[in-house]
Amino acid sequence: MEYDDRITTLCEQIAEIVHPVRIIIFNRKYTVSGELASFKLCVIIRGHDCSKTEQQIYLALDCEVPFDVLVYNYDHWNSLLEDKYSFAYRGIMNGGVVLYESE
Repeated sequence: MEYDDRITTLCEQIAEIVHPVRIIIFNRKYTVSGELASFKLCVIIRGHDCSKTEQQIYLALDCEVPFDVLVYNYDHWNSLLEDKYSFAYRGIMNGGVVLYESE
C-alpha cells in the first residue's frame, strides 16, 4: 500500500532519532476532497521511558499534517497483544499496518 510522502518522511525521521522496533500506522483521516487531514502512529521501543520518547518525537519533529503518536515498550506491547480485547490488539494490530520494522 502506498502512503502519503509526509507519513513516510515522518516515519523515517522517527526511526532515525528513536531507533524503534516497529512503527505502525493505525488511523488516517481525510477531508471530503480526499486530502490527508491527520494520522496516528504507534511506535514500539526497547527502552522503558515511553513518555520521554513521545516528548522527544513531538519536540524534534514537525509535519504539516497533524499527527498523534502512541509509544509502547516492546515487552509491554507483546503482553498487550495476548489480550484480544486490548486496544493494542484490536485497535492497532488488527486495524493498522506496519510501516517500519527493525527486527
